[in-house]
Amino acid sequence: MREVVLEEREGLGLSPTDPLDPYALAEAHGIPVYGLEGLLAHGVSDEAFSHFAMGNSTVWSAALLPLGTARVIVENESHARVRRRSNIAHELGHFLLEHPFDNVILGEDHKRQFDERQEKEATFMAGELLIPLAAAERMAFHGWDNARVAEAYEVSTQFAQMQMKGQRVRAERAAHKYGFGKSETGSSSYS
Repeated sequence: MREVVLEEREGLGLSPTDPLDPYALAEAHGIPVYGLEGLLAHGVSDEAFSHFAMGNSTVWSAALLPLGTARVIVENESHARVRRRSNIAHELGHFLLEHPFDNVILGEDHKRQFDERQEKEATFMAGELLIPLAAAERMAFHGWDNARVAEAYEVSTQFAQMQMKGQRVRAERAAHKYGFGKSETGSSSYS
């Protein structure tokens, strides 16, 4: 899956550590991204609009939808921009991995039920698209905190923590094993 992300980043002219704009990636694949209000301007039925707009707006984040052979993403505009970026990256993960639409079903409560494996794969892809392994390794070894990572890669601090956790463990083990890292004053010697 990382190879797919590297190819996508190359296609956008990005290095393995550059921040990625998920909206630009969607555009590069010809996938329009609409908010709910944008759907109304394109003649979406009241029934379809109500499906997404009614109830608790925190329940859903974004959806990759088939339109014949084309795809569109509908996003929840009420979320913060950093969350919306991760939502779009997640939906692009489904697209890039060519997940079929036949595994999304509605349960008796009319809530969507998902293939857990596909959701984990799309979450992994979102993480790699927004904070790739090469960037996480570099930042972990340089002692970046979650706030600094979040600001640099335009993600939430929670998203930064999710992507950095494993790499920080590796950096701490290497610092302990090879004797580099924090100096006696507590500052990092590799920042």
